[in-house]
Amino acid sequence: MAKPVNYGSMKYPETPVNLQANQPKAEFGSDILAETLQEMGFKHVFLLPGSSFRGLHDSLVNHTRNQDPEMIMCTHEAIVMSMAHGYAKASGQTALAIVHDLVGLMTGSVGVYDAWCDRAPVLILGGSGPFDPEKRRYIDWVHTASMQSDLIKPFAKWTDEPLTLQSTIDSLLRAGKISATAPKGPTYVCTDLGVQEGAIPDKLVRPDVNLPRFRPAPPMAANPGALHDAADMLLGAAMPMIVAGRMGRELRAREPLVELAELTGAVMHDDHHLVAFPTSHPQNLTGDMEIRAEADVILAIDCVDATETYDGYFKGVRGQDGQRLIEMTMEHTQNNSWSHFGGPQSATDLQIDCDPHLGLAQLIDAVKVRLAGDSDAAKRAEARRGDIAARHDALRAAQNERWRANWDASPIGTGRMVHELYQAVKDKPWTMTLRNNRSFPEGLWDFAGAGDYLGGDGGGGVGYGPGGMVGASLALKGMGRFPVGITGDGDFLMGASAVWTAVHYQIPTLMGINNNNSWGNDEHHQIRIADARSRPPENAWIGQRMSEPDIDFAALARGYGAWAEGPVEDPGALADVFRRAVAEVVAGHVAVVDVRTML
Repeated sequence: MAKPVNYGSMKYPETPVNLQANQPKAEFGSDILAETLQEMGFKHVFLLPGSSFRGLHDSLVNHTRNQDPEMIMCTHEAIVMSMAHGYAKASGQTALAIVHDLVGLMTGSVGVYDAWCDRAPVLILGGSGPFDPEKRRYIDWVHTASMQSDLIKPFAKWTDEPLTLQSTIDSLLRAGKISATAPKGPTYVCTDLGVQEGAIPDKLVRPDVNLPRFRPAPPMAANPGALHDAADMLLGAAMPMIVAGRMGRELRAREPLVELAELTGAVMHDDHHLVAFPTSHPQNLTGDMEIRAEADVILAIDCVDATETYDGYFKGVRGQDGQRLIEMTMEHTQNNSWSHFGGPQSATDLQIDCDPHLGLAQLIDAVKVRLAGDSDAAKRAEARRGDIAARHDALRAAQNERWRANWDASPIGTGRMVHELYQAVKDKPWTMTLRNNRSFPEGLWDFAGAGDYLGGDGGGGVGYGPGGMVGASLALKGMGRFPVGITGDGDFLMGASAVWTAVHYQIPTLMGINNNNSWGNDEHHQIRIADARSRPPENAWIGQRMSEPDIDFAALARGYGAWAEGPVEDPGALADVFRRAVAEVVAGHVAVVDVRTML
């Protein structure tokens, strides 16, 4: 295993001055709120300044001294949310964000939606008021609305707009608990400006936030009878398949997922845009499109969309004849009719509602009990492993041949880009913070399994990439991990100023830009629709290409203070460019590499 990268101790580039040697006693409501956030364990707070929380801002600086939480200033509310989102996934902890009222919440709402779809725990604070109209300035009327949280209620787990200091403290604790309870997600608390800037009531109750009553409940266990049935179905199948989803973001899922697959002799297959299984494991057939139709029993664990796991959209069916689906998830406890995210009701033969990590451990125990009493089942599993291994080798060979077909092309093929980047970082303790979804070449990057990749934006919000990568990199820095990610050119352009935040707060990260000078996904859509309508696909580029002039992404990144190179058009130059980029990141810097790729 690669040694952790030593980036040095975390510095505070924005340190308050002229403060008392000892922390003064709280004087204002916002001082109490800052102390509460500190006691809740937040190390960082992602924000963009706004007058609606000016009292809390002052308290975070001059009362709790910009430490625990330390401010991480962003340049756009959408970046605030994407950074908090990425940080939550990388750290495994609830992230804290503050956005300006109304206009800030509107601007950042797509990031709230992404976090909700991705089940990322983020506690969002806003500001409003004062509630008392007599205390409002002109600008306060502009920043006040009746229930401003209505803007995001359809895609937030819980919201509140408390009107007293006591109720605000209570709301913070409740929001923190709800965000961290599976299925996790964003919560929102609006802090009234009058409460922030007002005096502290004499009878204020300050609860001990470390008491169990403010922590999430223990994980939900699976039904024992359902586990027994699942074990029988997997071991009795001719070709069982295990598809793992969001739990693949967490390292603790790595060994149990492999153990279950090996015990049952099942095919391993990653869920859409996620990684949960080792690339080189002989039972991993991720990328084999036919196997999803051939599998007679599919176990979907913590998957985003169960219909997609058996390729139901492509086949136009909800379930194959003779194919049975076991779904282990907490998703059915998260009911929301506003968005159709997650797809249609799948044809599920056995539904197990439980915490996927706990349910996985329980299922492994049930399978072991079943195997102990059935030696034939163990023999069948062993035989399947051999058959699957041969298919795995053939699949990886075919994938390698496919991506090497344009190995020396310019513009550069994504296979060559990904290969060279992996070669540059493979000896580092890397974590992939982002990757392209449609064009990522399966089989060329050797993932060790769950915990190696943090997943994408969640809800399809373009612009998540740069902020998500920086937020994740902040968490990974403290772990000695080497953050590396690939974003599209459009995604980077929408959130490019996140690079400034990374440079300013000394957050080392490596960003590769898959730059095809186009909104490539949509250009491919236009090609398909033109072909379907017998119209000229040669026009698909119109309204899609970002050229004449080409955007100088490297110059843009350097303008924010990063080390940057590109556009790299010669595939033979990639290895050296990425080698130098890795050295910059190890030295504690931000490196951006613009690679000109083919569409």
